[in-house]
Amino acid sequence: MKKWLERLGLRPKKSTPVGTQLEHGGSDAEDTRRRDLIVRTVLLAVLVLGTLAAFPRGEVFEYTVQVGDTWRQPTLVAPFNFPIYKDSDQVRSERERARRTTPPYFAEVLNPEQVSQAHRDTLQQQVNEALDAYTDSRVQRLRDNHEQAEADSTRYVQLRRNARVTLSPEQWEVLTRNALRHMPEQPDDAMRAPPDEPRMDRQLMQAVGEVSRNLQRRGVIDIPLDSVYTDHVIVRNEEERIQRRISVDRLVGIEEAFRRGEEQLRERFDDRPDAAQIAVAFFRDTFEPVYRYQESATQERRDQRAQNVSPISGGVERGEVIVQQGERVTAETKQKLTSLEREKNQRAATTIVWRQLSGELVLVMITFLFFFGYLYLVQPSIWNDNGTLMLIALLFGLGVALSGIVIRFADIDLYVVPVALISVTMAIVLNVRIALFGTLVLAFLGGQMLGMNLQYTLAAFIGGALGVFSVRDIKNRGQFLLSALLVFVGYALVIIGTWLFLGTPAARLGNELTFAAIGASFTIVAQPILWLIERAFGITTDLTLLELSDTNRPLLKQLSIKAPGTFNHSMQVANLAEAAADRIGANGLLIRVGALYHDIGKMIKPNYFVENQRGGKNPHDDEKPRISAMVITRHVKEGLKMGRKENLPDQVLQFIATHHGTARVEYFYQKAIQEAESESQVNASDFRYPGPRPFSKETGILLLADSVEAACRSLDDPSESNLRKLVESIFQRHTETGQLDDTDLTFKEISTIKAQFMQMLTGVYHSRVKYPGQEEEPVEEEPWIAPTSFDEDKDVSVVWKEDAWYAGAETVSADELEKLPGVYSPRAVRPEVAEASIHGSGNGAHGQAPMLSHPASDITRSGNASDKSDKEAPGGNAPRGEGPGDDGSEGAASDQKNEGQKDGDQKEKGETPPSSDGAGSGESNTLQKKGARE
Repeated sequence: MKKWLERLGLRPKKSTPVGTQLEHGGSDAEDTRRRDLIVRTVLLAVLVLGTLAAFPRGEVFEYTVQVGDTWRQPTLVAPFNFPIYKDSDQVRSERERARRTTPPYFAEVLNPEQVSQAHRDTLQQQVNEALDAYTDSRVQRLRDNHEQAEADSTRYVQLRRNARVTLSPEQWEVLTRNALRHMPEQPDDAMRAPPDEPRMDRQLMQAVGEVSRNLQRRGVIDIPLDSVYTDHVIVRNEEERIQRRISVDRLVGIEEAFRRGEEQLRERFDDRPDAAQIAVAFFRDTFEPVYRYQESATQERRDQRAQNVSPISGGVERGEVIVQQGERVTAETKQKLTSLEREKNQRAATTIVWRQLSGELVLVMITFLFFFGYLYLVQPSIWNDNGTLMLIALLFGLGVALSGIVIRFADIDLYVVPVALISVTMAIVLNVRIALFGTLVLAFLGGQMLGMNLQYTLAAFIGGALGVFSVRDIKNRGQFLLSALLVFVGYALVIIGTWLFLGTPAARLGNELTFAAIGASFTIVAQPILWLIERAFGITTDLTLLELSDTNRPLLKQLSIKAPGTFNHSMQVANLAEAAADRIGANGLLIRVGALYHDIGKMIKPNYFVENQRGGKNPHDDEKPRISAMVITRHVKEGLKMGRKENLPDQVLQFIATHHGTARVEYFYQKAIQEAESESQVNASDFRYPGPRPFSKETGILLLADSVEAACRSLDDPSESNLRKLVESIFQRHTETGQLDDTDLTFKEISTIKAQFMQMLTGVYHSRVKYPGQEEEPVEEEPWIAPTSFDEDKDVSVVWKEDAWYAGAETVSADELEKLPGVYSPRAVRPEVAEASIHGSGNGAHGQAPMLSHPASDITRSGNASDKSDKEAPGGNAPRGEGPGDDGSEGAASDQKNEGQKDGDQKEKGETPPSSDGAGSGESNTLQKKGARE
């Protein structure tokens, strides 16, 4: 398949490699390619099948034609006789009405008064037994028979619990107090009840019986009367096998019967509310309704009547005009259209279904292949990332599923589906181009579901596109509100334009705008969705990067306090890298955040790095080169540890790991070689960063910006020409040593980055005008060079005229000085020294740096230069203030001393070891200028 695409000119976009492997391209293993192919095939198959399932089935006109539309197709004539089917809602409503108008069935209770009397007798017997047990317990206590009293008390509690009526403890206490008054063994005559007074429970039961009989004569049913929707009910006499109709007006519902009974009992015992409440409990427990509801018989009859409702309201004869072109679609016309389509489906059966499915399959496949083909050809980084493809498939699946659900509800418009929310999410998580193509896919699919509805397709795409544009450069979460407003504007423009063009009813216009507003408002909730995606798929959005770029965050705040020099360096690197990234279309925000955090590991031992040294003893003076290199390289590992502890995203952590690549700490490596007996005794891997090398455009830019920014600080004369040579040497070194091989940077992009660096650096290191009152900087005197024929002290090469203790045979002017072999201006760029520098081509993966040497004809160092070389050369101890710098050739910065003035004091400029940049330049190694007295 891939070969055929390449033959047609459809091949994925590739980046031009740079570095030492220009002719080599990476290739995945066969099993990896097979696995990726399976994953993508499964994703495409799931999307296609899911979309086909979301398409509506049945009457197509039901979903594509609305009342009020103008019929734009040719005049439709009935091809055959067919019935006019009622609308499904109409049929459902008529069947529900048939159920509600079906009278319920009741069974007549035989002798309800006798049944109620039997209930009362049973309850009376239970109450009597309980009260007798209570009075027996009291009598036994009076007789001091406590054991029997305890047994009777337990029996009372058990009988009270088993009684069919439920009374509260207070109500039982009322009954027991009354029972004690009628106890024969009552010792207190004042408390004994009169002989002709009946016990309270018997009085209450008698009153309940009278009220029950009065209500039963009215005809009480066992359900609420308001649940009967007909004006009559059917009562069946099971014994006589007959049924009769009874008007609802002659019946009383069970709740009404209870209410009336309670009112009558309270009237009877108005002086004893507690007794009335007990009587109501007796009444509710013993009352028997006259008619009992037959639920199964009623439901069966209702279903039967509902099935008898005809789904047909008429018919259309062959040749009859259903709707003419340009005619407004009415409710009757729509009913005829859906009936015609339904009849066609029933007649064609399987043929129509398969033809419809085939058409849907072709359209859906074209739509998805269009999108995934774009990813394959134009967005290979997304195409090769299975996790991102799964995220895209998930977002598409969400949009399709919601569309499939909404389209099955006739009262809800498809505009309510949050297509713009998915578009905005894609724009923030992925990029704007993919979001636009994804919006187009969802708009196409929605239009296909609605029967090739151009209005919806155009509205969904315009609204989603405006949402994408609104978050293209999102800076805060409040922009989601503006995005929702723009999405609604896009929807509204298309809907109103269609309304004006087709003349649809105003009521439909209002409905569509309402649903469009609801769909657009979902864009506001993009924030929690982004939060879930970031956690689930390990993706870092621009919103999270913006939060991380705040320099008041705890980690950056600590960096500014513990290592202010490193913090300032990181800020400058961030500015350089972000500007270069914007120029070549890389992620400028991501690289800025990575630059801010790339050196956080230096907080562990900040004084070991030159940018944080403020005079005093250099800690590297007391360390072996291997230990110093270990401290320097360890800041990468420490930075990763601190970043993970602070939950920095992986996209930020990769800048910490790769900002030095696999470069070598050249200064200490050369120093170790000089201290060792032979180079074979020094393990080069001990002086190399663990890597990995940069593997993206952003990490590659950071490596270059880190080196360039730090190297510029070591220049004595940061003129434009010196800066340009320095930048060129750094870029060349990193390219030749293979540090950029794994990135996608092209030669054109590298040139653009270089130009952007120069533009910013020349602005930073521009010359400034002296303000009035400022002292003029002393101008160094031009050195006097002894001629080659001079015989005294041939070791003297550069001396000041004021310090000479002999008379020179001839003088050399400043102009002639520059032409002499081996003699250079103290501020001029010296390429041969750069090649011999520890920053030179030896840094990285290839070889070591050659040592500085001059031909015999060149001017040599002064008399004691050989003795001082052990102290000032790269292999020796660095002068005070020296310390490692920032990148692969980290070394020590020198204290550049200018002690000689016109009054004859000695002037000396010490040799500078590798600066904090690690750049391959010779500006940091200057020739020694010694006085004759030294």
